[in-house]
Amino acid sequence: MKWPLVALLACFGFSALSSTPPASREKPSPDPKRPVYVIPIRDDIEPSIVFVIRRGIKEANDNNAQAIIIDMSTNGGRVDCMEEIVTLIESFKGETITYVNKKAYSAGAFIAVATKHIHMAPSSVIGAAAPIMLNPSSGEPQALPNTIQKKISSGIAARMRAAAQRNGHNPELVDAMVRETEGLKIDGKEIVKKGDILTLTDTEATARYGAPPKPLLAQGIANSFKELCDQYGYKEDQIRQIQSTGAEKAARWITLAAPVLLLIGMAGIYLEFKTPGVSLPGIIGVCALALFFFGHYIAGLSGFEEILLFAIGLILIGVEVFVLPGHVLPGFLGIVAILVAILWAMVDKVPAAPGISGVSLPLFLPKIQVPLLKLASSIIGAGIVIAILARYLPQGKGPAGKLMLHASLDKKDGYATAETHLELVGQKGVTLSMLRPSGTARVGNQVLDVITAGDFVGPNQPVIIREVRGAQIIVEKTSE
Repeated sequence: MKWPLVALLACFGFSALSSTPPASREKPSPDPKRPVYVIPIRDDIEPSIVFVIRRGIKEANDNNAQAIIIDMSTNGGRVDCMEEIVTLIESFKGETITYVNKKAYSAGAFIAVATKHIHMAPSSVIGAAAPIMLNPSSGEPQALPNTIQKKISSGIAARMRAAAQRNGHNPELVDAMVRETEGLKIDGKEIVKKGDILTLTDTEATARYGAPPKPLLAQGIANSFKELCDQYGYKEDQIRQIQSTGAEKAARWITLAAPVLLLIGMAGIYLEFKTPGVSLPGIIGVCALALFFFGHYIAGLSGFEEILLFAIGLILIGVEVFVLPGHVLPGFLGIVAILVAILWAMVDKVPAAPGISGVSLPLFLPKIQVPLLKLASSIIGAGIVIAILARYLPQGKGPAGKLMLHASLDKKDGYATAETHLELVGQKGVTLSMLRPSGTARVGNQVLDVITAGDFVGPNQPVIIREVRGAQIIVEKTSE
C-alpha cells in the first residue's frame, strides 16, 4: 500500500502563492438572525472527517450561516484529506474560526491557518506540521530520502504560506511549522531556533509583537467554547452543532471499496443476462451498485442527479436490447450515461456558496484522476471476470454449475434428433425477416428458419449458409 506517499505527493499540485488579498482579522459584527455552525475535528484527520466537514459546510451555505467554527483537537492526519478540508473551508464565504480546544498538530495546524481567526484554549498547542510518511504495515513513521523530504516539505510550506497570507497570518511563522528554517526572530526575540520545527503554546501564540502590537498567531485565549462564542456575540440559540454519524464512518469503507462494488455490480448484471430467470446474480449486482451510490451519497460526493442518470442509462440499454435491437445509439448513450454517473459520483465536489447557482463542479482537474483510476480498474476487473465466466460457466460444477442446465437428450435413450441438411452449407439466399439473431430466409425454393452467429441482419439482405448443426442453420451476411 502506497497511499501515504501518494497523499504526501499530492501537495506538489498546490499553488505556492495566492493573489487573494489578506482577510481582516478584526472580529466581525454578529448577526442575530443568521446561524453559526460548529464542526468538530476530534480525531485523526482521515476521510470520515472530510465527510462531516463537507456536510457541515454545505448546511452552513444552504442556511446562509454567518460563521463556521472548527472545534479542534487533533494529532494531524493525511495530507490529501487535509487539502480537501482546506478547499471546503475556503469555499465558505462567511467568517471562519478555529478554536484549538487542546491541540492542533501537523494537518490540524494547516487547517487552523486556513481560517481567518484562531483562538486557543488554556494550555493548548499548535504547530509541528512537518510531513511524515507512515509505514503501511506497522503504522510507524518511515524515513524518506532527504531530497524527497525537502520537496514535500517545500510544497506544503508554500501552500501554508498562501493560506496564511490570505487569512492575515504571518507566513514566515507557518513556514517554520513545516520545515527546518534558518530560525525566526521578531522584535529581537527568538521565536524558533535554527533547525527546529515550530510549535506554539497558547501563551506564545497569543503574545503580541510589532508596532502597533499584533498577536503572533492566535487572537486570544478562551477558557471555554461558550466564552469564545460570547467574545463574538454569538447566542446559544444561533449555534448549530454538526456531529459525525455512523453512516458517515461506514461511507468511508464503502468509498474505499468502490472498485470492488462496481466489479461485483457489472459481473452480477452480466450473469443475470447470461442466465435469465436465476435472479440471484442480478440481485447481488443491483445491491452492490445500490451500496456504491448509498456510500457516496452519505459521503456527500453523490446526489440524486447521479442516481437518476444511472437509471436513465439502464433504461436506454433496455430499449436497445428489447425494443430497438440493432439501432446502436440507445445502447451507446446508455453506456455513456452509466459511466458518467459512476464517475461523477466519485468526484469530490465543493458545496455551492450562497448566491452561486447551478451544480457544484470539481475545483481541480486532478480530482478526477483517482475516480478515473477506480472506474478503469473496475471495468478491467469486470472484463476479466466476465471473460472467465463466459468460457467456463457452461461447464462449471458446484454452485456455479447449478446456474446451467446439464441434462441431455441422447439418441440411445430413445430421443430422435432433427435431420441434418449438410448439403445446404455454402448455398446463398435472402433474408425474409429481421435476424435478431434468428429469423427466416429464402434459399432457393425453400423458406428456412436460420440464425446468425450473433449479428443482427435486416430483411432483404444477401446471406450465405456457413454451418449446419442439426436443425440449426447458421448464416452470415454477404456483400453480394
